[in-house]
Amino acid sequence: RPRPRLDMRLFTALLPLSLLALGACGGADATEADVFKLVQEGKFDAAIEAAETQLASVTKGTAEHKELVIQYASALAKDQPDSARDRFLEFAKANEAAVEPRDFRYVDGQLRRHDHLVVSIDVMDAGMKRWPEDPVMKEVVDALKQQIASSGNAAAAAKMKGLGYM
Repeated sequence: RPRPRLDMRLFTALLPLSLLALGACGGADATEADVFKLVQEGKFDAAIEAAETQLASVTKGTAEHKELVIQYASALAKDQPDSARDRFLEFAKANEAAVEPRDFRYVDGQLRRHDHLVVSIDVMDAGMKRWPEDPVMKEVVDALKQQIASSGNAAAAAKMKGLGYM
C-alpha cells in the first residue's frame, strides 16, 4: 500500500505551509497591527502596545517613524495626555525637518478630542513658537480658544491668557 505513504509525505510537506496560512488568518500581532486603525476604532490600549512594539524596530527619522510617533501620541492622548505631549514634542524637537504644522494640529486635536485642553496648549504653543505666522497654526489657536470658551475650563483659559493667546 504505497498510497498512504505518499499521502503522509504530502501531508508532511504541506504542514508548514498550512500552519503559516492558519497564522495569517488570526489577528495581526503588535508588530503588524495598524496603529492608526486601532486609534480610530477607540482601541487605545492595543494601539499603545502596537506602537511601542513597532517603535522599537522602526528606522528612526523616517516617514514611517514620524507617522508611528504621531499615532502613538494619539493613542496616549485618551488617558495619558502628558505622555502624548511629551513623546510628540520630543520627536518634533529631535526631527525638526520632518514635522509640519499639520502634525501639531493633529496631535493637538487628539488631545482636545479627549478634553485635555491644558496639555493641548503646550503642543499648540510649541507649534506657534516655531511657525508664528503659519495659517494652520493660527487655526489651531482659534479652535483651541473656541473649545476653551465653550468648555468653561478656567485653568486652560488662564494658561492661554498667560501665554498671550487670549
